[in-house]
Amino acid sequence: MKAHSPQVALVFGVAALAAASFGFAQSPAVFPRGEVIEKVVCEAQPSESYALYLPSYFTPEKRWPILIAFEPLARGKMPVELFRPAAEKYGYIVVSSNNSQNGPWEPQLEAAQAVWLDTHARFPIDARRVYLAGFSGGARLACAVGLRLKGQAAGVIAGGAGFPQGASEAPSKDLPFLYFGVIGIRDFNFSEMKELDRTLDRLGIVHRLEVFPGGHSWMPPEVALEAVEWMDIQAMKAGTREKDPGLIESLFESRLRQAQDLGKSGDLAGAYQRYEWCQADFDGLRDVAEVRSKVAQMKSSKEVAKALKREASRERRIASLERDLWGRFQERMDALESGEGNWMDVHVLIQRARESLPKPHDAAAEAKDESIAAERFVLGLMVLNYEKARDALAAKDFSRARENLRLAVQCAPESGFMYFQLARACVLSNRTKEALEALEKSFEKGFAGLGGIDKDPDFETLRNTREFQELLTRFGKK
Repeated sequence: MKAHSPQVALVFGVAALAAASFGFAQSPAVFPRGEVIEKVVCEAQPSESYALYLPSYFTPEKRWPILIAFEPLARGKMPVELFRPAAEKYGYIVVSSNNSQNGPWEPQLEAAQAVWLDTHARFPIDARRVYLAGFSGGARLACAVGLRLKGQAAGVIAGGAGFPQGASEAPSKDLPFLYFGVIGIRDFNFSEMKELDRTLDRLGIVHRLEVFPGGHSWMPPEVALEAVEWMDIQAMKAGTREKDPGLIESLFESRLRQAQDLGKSGDLAGAYQRYEWCQADFDGLRDVAEVRSKVAQMKSSKEVAKALKREASRERRIASLERDLWGRFQERMDALESGEGNWMDVHVLIQRARESLPKPHDAAAEAKDESIAAERFVLGLMVLNYEKARDALAAKDFSRARENLRLAVQCAPESGFMYFQLARACVLSNRTKEALEALEKSFEKGFAGLGGIDKDPDFETLRNTREFQELLTRFGKK
């Protein structure tokens, strides 16, 4: 990511202070409660908007915690729907920008600022309990915004990626927010998130890292609920949320059962971690002597030590397999650059990696180290080539964009979005037949198009062709 504008950062900080100081100015009564509103236009900046959820029992007579989310493809409704059950259960306002998406950094910060200002102007927000969330590039944005707010964001829920990749935004011991990280075991950013977890441990930052059995995707609903609950636990410990003895006991029993169930299933490493978390989270809220004793007992257990060693060894092996795939890919790309290789060698490597991926519902194959490493590599390569293609399109290097997107499509052949981008690059590089084929694939995969494909300027040269019009008609894009 490129460096952030000092002007944008300064405006964000001043605006945030002003909003927090003066509170909301407009009545939120016009918004329905208990349902997701897909688009709320920012009054001061009509080009920006966000999806919104207000709890069914929302009232403007009290102040509410808010969760502001960022989605890497600007699908604002998606994270609002994801966090909706937690918002209803625990009384949160949830919003998500419809503009912020992976790409140039400045528009992302501007979108975040617009949402912050509008929500603080419209709603009675508890300034002590403002939380940020995001997935992938949206997670990096959430961390960047949290750093700029200098203590005005109480916590960040980050899925699929860590902090912005720059030394100036690396976490430090004075990190101004709590951090709840979430990562799929098959996510190409897994190693990054595990290293971040170790860094936050060394720095003494209050944090969690939840691992789920998926790939590079938004967290499962049950993890989203747990993340919000964890923020509530921390708020009660900090005194920014009133202590609720019934809730404390309910959450404690739930976390304790998680640890016990893992132990009964034979996952000693997972059980030990859960017991440690249970002790740390509830110490100061209730008596944790029994849990502390269990942690001490497990810490001295040879069986637990072996389980932890096996888990660490497996993580290293998967990471090694993944690095090997990336190394072979780079060798082929270097050969291409020197004129000694060919694209076919690259495509063959990707195809062989894809052959290691498990078939649907094949649990045994999903658990294999080789399968996990292959999926991390393939999806990581898809993202890398998409980002390179985006930069190439911006530089009007359409042939390079086409090559990158051909690799991205091979990595993710079920992605209508990637086929759509390939069609765009093909049109711009005057490959009409190939563009139409990619466009057809995109629609077959269910991609809805970007804001009216029949008006997209990049497809101007296809606009009046019979084949293009037939595609629009056949797939209902007109």
